[in-house]
Amino acid sequence: MIAKGCAAANLLISFPFVLSALGPAQYGAWATLVSLVTFAGFLDFGFGNGAMNLSAAAHARGAPAEVCEVLRESRHVLWVIAAVLGVIALAVLPVVQWQHLLGLPAAMSVESRTAVAAVLFSIVLAVPLNLPNRVQLGLARGDRAFRWPAVGQVLSVVLVVALAKAGAPLAALTAAAVATPLLASLANTWDLLGDRSINAPAAASRRERRVVRAQICSEGLLFFGLQLSAALRFSADLPLISALQGPTEAGIYAVVQRLFSLIPLGLSLVWAPLWPIYRQALASGHRQWVMRTLWRSLRAALAFSIVGAGILSIGFDQFVAGWLPLPVAASGLLVGGFAVWCVIEAGGTAMATFLNAASVLRYQLITSGVFAVRCFSGKLWVIAKFGTLWTPWVSVATYLVASVTPLLLFGPRILAGVMAKKY
Repeated sequence: MIAKGCAAANLLISFPFVLSALGPAQYGAWATLVSLVTFAGFLDFGFGNGAMNLSAAAHARGAPAEVCEVLRESRHVLWVIAAVLGVIALAVLPVVQWQHLLGLPAAMSVESRTAVAAVLFSIVLAVPLNLPNRVQLGLARGDRAFRWPAVGQVLSVVLVVALAKAGAPLAALTAAAVATPLLASLANTWDLLGDRSINAPAAASRRERRVVRAQICSEGLLFFGLQLSAALRFSADLPLISALQGPTEAGIYAVVQRLFSLIPLGLSLVWAPLWPIYRQALASGHRQWVMRTLWRSLRAALAFSIVGAGILSIGFDQFVAGWLPLPVAASGLLVGGFAVWCVIEAGGTAMATFLNAASVLRYQLITSGVFAVRCFSGKLWVIAKFGTLWTPWVSVATYLVASVTPLLLFGPRILAGVMAKKY
């Protein structure tokens, strides 16, 4: 709760200060750049989530040596990925005209490139540095998993606010927002390295290490597909709007998106620990507890999101007026779309948390892939043709068709397979 509260504070407090410091156009570019860190979360190729699932199952079976191998092999793979991504970032950084993509004037070319550089290298370093958080969650060490991220969120909001009040430029504010949390990830990595219980000297044979590596790659690549499709359908909105409608429209959209993101942020208090707990319970044979918890979490998520979305919709103008220093003219159609989407997303995330923990990945990969393609193409057409107002409604319509309908048809068979499988 402390960590998520710090994240919510960072989410809300930094926005008005940056808006006052940069103005609407550069503020929209800043919001787009910061959102790219979330958009690029799939670049760990799913190995972080795969490592969490495997370490949770090994922990439930009482196999600490297997946890050591999972951590060791995952760390090795992720640093190799980071090195490759770093080379790619160095190659594309001086070539692309970033100010055009952000909708900024040509005079800001150097400033735009510097801001993008901060984002790209933050993404690269986050690939291996986010691994300790996933492994600690898999080992049911939530206090350790969230201790340093809470500190990182506080440092980030303090630094962004201080720089904004000092009149810092776009590049400095972007670097403060995206790079400061990496200090917390670095501290978390150091903390995990000091834990001798899961950093024992390598004792596995070469064959055993190959088996662990194959398991990580197999599960990780499936998660990569899921994360890539999630990035296309959820995190591409602001880059698309900036490119097609300009940074000012992206700024308005970001305000509505950020305010309604408090609902999934609140629900993540449940999803973050519940995912590895599901996996441990399945590996321990507690099937009845899993099913009971699944239905309870689904009902609770829907109830919480309906109440939260209703409150934010009714009081939207009042919330924004008390939050931001400048007026934001957001259409009721856009606000209503986010409210409906929040409810649907809450139910979908409750089910996805269970399916991820149970490694029901191929089914999700198919449905989420179809959803992502339809959602992205639909948003691309709608934003170019009608503007931003219908964007969340595209998510609602495509999700009902591509995800809810298949789940109603195949859900009973999937649940039966999960209950019969050994983990």
